[in-house]
Order: sequence, then C-alpha cells, then structure tokens
Amino acid sequence: MTRGADVSERVASGGDAQSGAAAARTWRGPEDCTSQCLVLDAVAGLGVGLVLLDVRGTVLWLNRTAEELLGVAAAECVRRPLALALRDPRLCAFWQDHEAAGQSGFAELSVRWPQPMELKLHLADCRGRDGNLRGRALLVCNVTHERQAQVELSRAVAERLLALTSGHMPPEPVANLTSQELRVLRLVGRGLSNEEIAQRTSISASTVRSHLKHLYRKLHLHSRAEAVSFAARNHLS
Repeated sequence: MTRGADVSERVASGGDAQSGAAAARTWRGPEDCTSQCLVLDAVAGLGVGLVLLDVRGTVLWLNRTAEELLGVAAAECVRRPLALALRDPRLCAFWQDHEAAGQSGFAELSVRWPQPMELKLHLADCRGRDGNLRGRALLVCNVTHERQAQVELSRAVAERLLALTSGHMPPEPVANLTSQELRVLRLVGRGLSNEEIAQRTSISASTVRSHLKHLYRKLHLHSRAEAVSFAARNHLS
C-alpha cells in the first residue's frame, strides 16, 4: 500500500497515529494516492453517483456523476461535512435522518436541485476486515427517464381501457401497433404536425416519421390524410 493510500485509510477510519484532522490536512485528494488506480478511474466515470465519506460524515471523494446529480463541485465539498454540501431540502433530510440513526438505507426522492429529477439513493456502511466501521458510501441514481417511461405506458393502457369502456374498441390492426405508434396515430388524427407530436411525446421528429412509416405499413395506409381518416372512423382522435 502506498503512503498516500495509508493516509486516506486513516482518514476514513478516524485516524490512529494522528488525528483525523491532521490526516485530512496530509491527504491532498485522489491524485495523492489513487489517481493511478484503474478501479478508481472506472468508478469516476460511472453513470451512477458515488460519494465516499469518513465515519464523521466528511466527504472524502465523489465521482463526476455525483457532482452532477447533487449539484456540487468536488473542490467545494471534499473534506467538508456532507450536510453542508447538500442543497436540496429532501436530500438534506435523508442524510440527516440516516446520519443521526447511524443506519444504512434506501430512498426514492423527487428533488429540485440542481434540476427537477427522480433519484434513488442507497447509503451503505463500509467496514474493514475486522468488522469496524471505516466510513460510508452514498450511491445516487437518476431514474427520471424510467419514471417517464412508466407514465407513458400507464397512459397507453388507460387509453385502451377508455376505448373499451366507451364502446369504441379499436379495430384488430390497431392491436398490432406499439403504444407509441398508437399515440402518434391519435395525435395525427387530431391534426398535429410531426414537430408538434415530437414536442408532445418528447421524441425527435425523425422518430415520429419512423413511427408513422411503421403504422402506415401495419394499417395499409398510404398517406397522412388516410391516417387522419382512419383515426376518425375508429374513434382514435
């Protein structure tokens, strides 16, 4: 183990030969002892945020994704208590609750800082081979897109149920459409342009054109006018 790695280990564990504060002054950041570690390089580029803390809740290191998701800069929060670095009230409450209880834990939070997001959090203890607590690790994952996909799926199911309960059951060919193709067809039936459909469904105009091409083939349609007429006849608009 290098001298720098030994110092960082003592920071995480609270110090033995010197105080934690003195060790923190000696430790000069990741470049001091771990910049040549391939594992660290891989972790630094993960799509999941990772924050490493000592037993007192002081930030020792965080990767780029953690900086982005928490809205903090490493230069501003390393060697500072995590509680002082967090800016979103819900993140602060999560950390304070688990820090006070000294517990690991999971949470799903809707945050506003640095932007509206849905986050999954996992706070875990880091223990040495002797079983003693050496520090803690906070994992942060952005699940905003997954939540949006679930909403889109729920909306498509609701539209199909509404069609059934209103007595307007879609024709058999429509059953072969994907939920996104069906939604595009409904919006075409309402007279929206490709650009307007793209904005409404959060996809690109080229993807809208691709969906139209596929649903034309499945429904044996040859033009946008036929698609509008089909949607109107089958109560899809």
